[in-house]
Amino acid sequence: MDLWPIPSIVVAAVTALAIVGCTDNTRLELSANALSKAADECLLDVRDQRMKFEKSPNCVSLGALSTQYIEAGGFRNETPAKYALIAEKARTSAWIALATSESGNRLLRIW
Repeated sequence: MDLWPIPSIVVAAVTALAIVGCTDNTRLELSANALSKAADECLLDVRDQRMKFEKSPNCVSLGALSTQYIEAGGFRNETPAKYALIAEKARTSAWIALATSESGNRLLRIW
Protein backbone atom coordinates (compact mmCIF):
# COMPACT_ATOMS: atom_id res chain seq x y z
CA MET A 1 0.00 0.00 0.00
CA ASP A 2 1.35 3.40 -0.96
CA LEU A 3 1.66 5.88 1.85
CA TRP A 4 1.02 9.38 0.58
CA PRO A 5 1.98 12.43 2.54
CA ILE A 6 -1.09 14.14 3.93
CA PRO A 7 -2.13 16.86 1.47
CA SER A 8 -1.59 20.35 2.83
CA ILE A 9 -5.28 21.15 2.35
CA VAL A 10 -6.21 18.41 4.83
CA VAL A 11 -3.74 19.72 7.39
CA ALA A 12 -5.06 23.25 6.90
CA ALA A 13 -8.67 22.11 7.22
CA VAL A 14 -8.05 20.11 10.37
CA THR A 15 -6.11 22.98 11.91
CA ALA A 16 -8.77 25.51 10.99
CA LEU A 17 -11.57 23.35 12.36
CA ALA A 18 -9.69 22.76 15.59
CA ILE A 19 -9.74 26.43 16.48
CA VAL A 20 -11.68 26.84 19.70
CA GLY A 21 -14.73 29.07 19.51
CA CYS A 22 -15.55 28.61 15.84
CA THR A 23 -19.13 29.39 15.07
CA ASP A 24 -21.14 26.77 13.23
CA ASN A 25 -21.11 28.83 10.05
CA THR A 26 -17.35 29.35 10.28
CA ARG A 27 -16.80 25.59 10.58
CA LEU A 28 -19.24 25.01 7.74
CA GLU A 29 -17.54 27.59 5.54
CA LEU A 30 -14.03 26.30 6.25
CA SER A 31 -15.00 22.70 5.67
CA ALA A 32 -16.96 23.49 2.48
CA ASN A 33 -14.03 25.45 1.06
CA ALA A 34 -11.52 22.74 2.01
CA LEU A 35 -13.72 20.10 0.36
CA SER A 36 -14.07 22.22 -2.77
CA LYS A 37 -10.34 22.91 -3.06
CA ALA A 38 -9.46 19.24 -2.61
CA ALA A 39 -12.06 18.20 -5.22
CA ASP A 40 -10.69 20.71 -7.72
CA GLU A 41 -7.13 19.50 -7.07
CA CYS A 42 -8.36 15.90 -7.38
CA LEU A 43 -9.78 16.65 -10.82
CA LEU A 44 -6.52 18.30 -11.87
CA ASP A 45 -4.55 15.27 -10.66
CA VAL A 46 -6.72 12.87 -12.64
CA ARG A 47 -7.26 14.93 -15.77
CA ASP A 48 -3.94 16.75 -16.14
CA GLN A 49 -1.48 14.55 -14.25
CA ARG A 50 -3.19 11.36 -15.47
CA MET A 51 -3.21 9.90 -11.97
CA LYS A 52 -5.73 7.25 -11.03
CA PHE A 53 -8.38 8.47 -8.59
CA GLU A 54 -7.19 6.01 -5.92
CA LYS A 55 -3.57 7.22 -6.23
CA SER A 56 -4.24 10.94 -5.88
CA PRO A 57 -3.74 12.22 -2.33
CA ASN A 58 -6.30 14.94 -3.07
CA CYS A 59 -8.91 12.42 -4.17
CA VAL A 60 -8.20 10.13 -1.23
CA SER A 61 -8.63 13.07 1.18
CA LEU A 62 -12.20 13.72 -0.01
CA GLY A 63 -13.69 11.12 2.35
CA ALA A 64 -12.27 12.76 5.47
CA LEU A 65 -13.09 16.26 4.23
CA SER A 66 -16.69 15.33 3.42
CA THR A 67 -17.04 13.85 6.91
CA GLN A 68 -15.83 17.14 8.40
CA TYR A 69 -18.32 19.04 6.24
CA ILE A 70 -21.17 16.77 7.36
CA GLU A 71 -20.13 17.09 11.02
CA ALA A 72 -20.12 20.89 10.61
CA GLY A 73 -23.73 20.76 9.41
CA GLY A 74 -23.39 20.20 5.69
CA PHE A 75 -25.57 18.16 3.34
CA ARG A 76 -28.71 18.92 5.34
CA ASN A 77 -31.89 20.71 4.34
CA GLU A 78 -31.07 23.61 6.65
CA THR A 79 -27.51 24.08 5.33
CA PRO A 80 -27.18 27.69 4.11
CA ALA A 81 -27.35 27.82 0.32
CA LYS A 82 -23.94 29.51 0.04
CA TYR A 83 -22.18 26.52 1.61
CA ALA A 84 -24.47 23.93 0.01
CA LEU A 85 -23.53 25.22 -3.46
CA ILE A 86 -19.82 25.07 -2.67
CA ALA A 87 -20.20 21.46 -1.53
CA GLU A 88 -22.34 20.48 -4.53
CA LYS A 89 -19.69 21.90 -6.86
CA ALA A 90 -17.11 19.81 -4.98
CA ARG A 91 -19.29 16.71 -5.36
CA THR A 92 -19.58 17.36 -9.10
CA SER A 93 -15.82 17.80 -9.48
CA ALA A 94 -15.19 14.58 -7.55
CA TRP A 95 -17.63 12.62 -9.74
CA ILE A 96 -16.01 14.03 -12.89
CA ALA A 97 -12.59 13.01 -11.56
CA LEU A 98 -13.79 9.50 -10.74
CA ALA A 99 -15.51 9.08 -14.11
CA THR A 100 -12.43 10.38 -15.94
CA SER A 101 -10.20 8.03 -13.98
CA GLU A 102 -12.42 5.02 -14.61
CA SER A 103 -12.71 5.81 -18.33
CA GLY A 104 -8.96 5.75 -18.79
CA ASN A 105 -8.90 9.53 -19.16
CA ARG A 106 -10.91 9.49 -22.40
CA LEU A 107 -12.97 12.52 -23.31
CA LEU A 108 -16.40 12.09 -21.74
CA ARG A 109 -19.55 13.85 -22.89
CA ILE A 110 -22.99 13.92 -21.37
CA TRP A 111 -24.55 15.94 -24.22
